[in-house]
Amino acid sequence: MTMIDIEEEEIGGVAPLDRPESASSVSIDSVESMNGDIPIALEAEELQLALNKEATEEELLKAIMRCKNLVLETDECSLERKWIVRHLIELRLRLQECREAATDPEHPRNKSSGVSKRTIKGHHFILQPLLRSTTSRYCDHCTSTIWCLVQAWYECQDCSYSCHYKCMSSVLRECAHVVTSERGAFEMEICPEVGLSAQRYKCAECKAHLELNKGYNDPKRCDYNGLYYCSGCHWNSLAIIPARVVHNWDFTPKPVCQATLQQLKVASNRPIINLESLNPKLFNFVHELNLLGRLRNDLYGMRKYLLVCRIANEDHLLWKEIDVPHLLETTNMYSLQDLVDVHSGEIFIKIQTWIDTFTKHIKVDCEICKGRGHICEVCSNDQPLYPFESNAVTCEDCHGVFHKNCFNRKNNCPKCIRLKERDNHMKDINCVDDDDE
Repeated sequence: MTMIDIEEEEIGGVAPLDRPESASSVSIDSVESMNGDIPIALEAEELQLALNKEATEEELLKAIMRCKNLVLETDECSLERKWIVRHLIELRLRLQECREAATDPEHPRNKSSGVSKRTIKGHHFILQPLLRSTTSRYCDHCTSTIWCLVQAWYECQDCSYSCHYKCMSSVLRECAHVVTSERGAFEMEICPEVGLSAQRYKCAECKAHLELNKGYNDPKRCDYNGLYYCSGCHWNSLAIIPARVVHNWDFTPKPVCQATLQQLKVASNRPIINLESLNPKLFNFVHELNLLGRLRNDLYGMRKYLLVCRIANEDHLLWKEIDVPHLLETTNMYSLQDLVDVHSGEIFIKIQTWIDTFTKHIKVDCEICKGRGHICEVCSNDQPLYPFESNAVTCEDCHGVFHKNCFNRKNNCPKCIRLKERDNHMKDINCVDDDDE
């Protein structure tokens, strides 16, 4: 079971997701910079005009020039400059779409069905075909049902944000793909709640006023970021929280807002968790992590053989079998889905299959890889030894490969001793030559 499956299925006795409640209409105000929207210092700027309507080419050009000037006026690496640059990129994409529509009479924008592609708030919206099914979908903006048989609707190809065509001009939520890429990491504090007073008793996303003890619009807390949301932005969806997994090894799904749910979906397969730096003691309590670490070290050692093997490269062996590349490319970075699979045990079946395939190639099928094996200098066993094998050890100084028992019994690396004796011998020869001269 993947993280995404949690949204629509009952897990561990937790009730399934509630159907989203109807949301009251809200104004398009500026929101907190911590949510990736307009920084407070730019509230007075009217740059939203070109993004929240069908702007003309002239309006887009004016907004682009205004953005360029603001970039020069803001501090480097500031939140304001980051928002303006993001806004500038979006405006240029809109301008390109506008020019393509002007030159091509067959462009979907010129037809009554509406625009087929739109870029808003970092979302890359694609017009969806009318479905021939009764599958229920809900608009992420107004929370009402999308009647797929009769209503035109759009979906972001990056974060799966869905909305009616009529709701596109009012989209408030930044694309989860953009937010996740800019942050580059999960929130690693467990439910960092700031309180309703810090939010001025407004929804953290749409800024709707939160009614206390009213029932229909009670504030709902997101367990991931600790902020409070209205019922239109928080649908009681459930998700596994990365901070609870890393610090408590707790995989119990918790209620999160829709923005967080989309961000966790986008980032669930990204290797952005370094367990050894965040919680190294976890390896002492979760033996499955130690096992996974050993298996990944074996894979990393095999990868070095396969990268320089001509036959493996021609057959694309290294990438044909692997659907999670970071498990081979690193040994200490994990994705959230990796940890979920460790907890369920699915990842060990997958990795063992890869190890069996690579071992067969290196030790049996490929003459090139077989020829790169090592011979233990202590016992002189003629059986090839490979550094990724469990009974092998590699000297840190000379990178010689030996049996563990032989190396521990010898105490000193014979290859290092031999190399040192050769260096001393060469120095003696050079000294004799100097004396003769």
